[in-house]
Amino acid sequence: MASIQKSVDIKADAQSVWEAVSDAGQLHVRVAPGLVTDTQLEEDGAVRIVTFANGISLKEHIISNDDDLRRLVWSAESDQWHHHNASLQVIATGEGACQVTWTADVLPHSSGTMISTFVDMGLAAMKAHIES
Repeated sequence: MASIQKSVDIKADAQSVWEAVSDAGQLHVRVAPGLVTDTQLEEDGAVRIVTFANGISLKEHIISNDDDLRRLVWSAESDQWHHHNASLQVIATGEGACQVTWTADVLPHSSGTMISTFVDMGLAAMKAHIES
């Protein structure tokens, strides 16, 4: 299994970053506009359909949206892999600063490079948007 964990420091209050991240249906507006072009919630918010700028859509199952831990956990379905589980956690690092950590586990192992690249793109898009 490929395990990826990457972090980015963001010059913004952890709670405000968490409020954007935890708004699962507004990923395309509040977190990564441009990279994500649309997000639709289904099944009373338990599932979201995420559409990316390259036209690919993924069905993501929201496993946990924990305000106390500031941690969002989801799994994604794709023909590219048969297991995908990820989390995004926002941790305060000082006043007006936080660190966002994205962890993803995916099978087959060969999907790791693709997922790692996507995590890099997602964190960069998030940082650029939130800090702008």
